[in-house]
Amino acid sequence: MEETTNINPQENQKPQVFKLFLIFSMINGGLSLFSNLVIYSASDMIRQLFEGKDKINFMGMDFDLSPFLNTDKNFFLFQGILYAISFGGALYMWKGRKIGFHFYTLAQILLLIVATIYLTGMPFPIFDVLLTAIFIYVYAKNMKLMKP
Repeated sequence: MEETTNINPQENQKPQVFKLFLIFSMINGGLSLFSNLVIYSASDMIRQLFEGKDKINFMGMDFDLSPFLNTDKNFFLFQGILYAISFGGALYMWKGRKIGFHFYTLAQILLLIVATIYLTGMPFPIFDVLLTAIFIYVYAKNMKLMKP
């Protein structure tokens, strides 16, 4: 029988739920970073494309484009930067560093604030707040597994 050596013993100490949450955070951070930066760079072209159209019909559903068309393009840049910080925080936590928790938490709270500032007239994002709170809670409970 061949015995395998564990390269990173701390890796196996992480609870599966913690690992799963980190994976979700990294996927969300990476995809959101990409999409926000693409929208930021193409927002002028998109606005010209849909100029004069506040609504479009796509696959039988009406979509209101006015919140997007009336939002300052810097919103997408700020979101992209904050999602990069969030991704980095999750990556640091994956590597067992406490600083990642602080990066992640700060970025997530700022994402909620930036959205509230730029997207006036939108309903309070209670679901986003609850989801953020759950993720931060899970990470806070597992901070004992991380080193400074």
